[in-house]
Amino acid sequence: MNPIYLSLMIFLNVTLLIILVPGGPVENRDFTGLGGVTFWGFNVFLVSLGLGAFYASYAVLANLAYAGLLTRGLALGFTLVYAIDLAGIFPKSPTQMSKTLMSFELINLSMGIYLFILSLFI
Repeated sequence: MNPIYLSLMIFLNVTLLIILVPGGPVENRDFTGLGGVTFWGFNVFLVSLGLGAFYASYAVLANLAYAGLLTRGLALGFTLVYAIDLAGIFPKSPTQMSKTLMSFELINLSMGIYLFILSLFI
């Protein structure tokens, strides 16, 4: 597996996640109904996922021993975020998911699965 390609795929996954920030160009649902602990806990998870992805990109390029395991964990995190949202499990919002958001999430879900498969070859 080419480490530059894998690092770029990690970076692409985190970029696709960043695009979906609430209040941004795609994500316009209302999450005020989430409790403070739930809201902030989920945000901490997403930020950790993002920061972890930047570190994983470095770990892959530096050929660190745990780069594959770290990348698989991140890929599962990305996949889980999109899968539970598309399934309507979490986060709940009174505002329905737009077709644009659903399209982005399907693409992102596919990219998370692809990243997991790539990480198996490190």
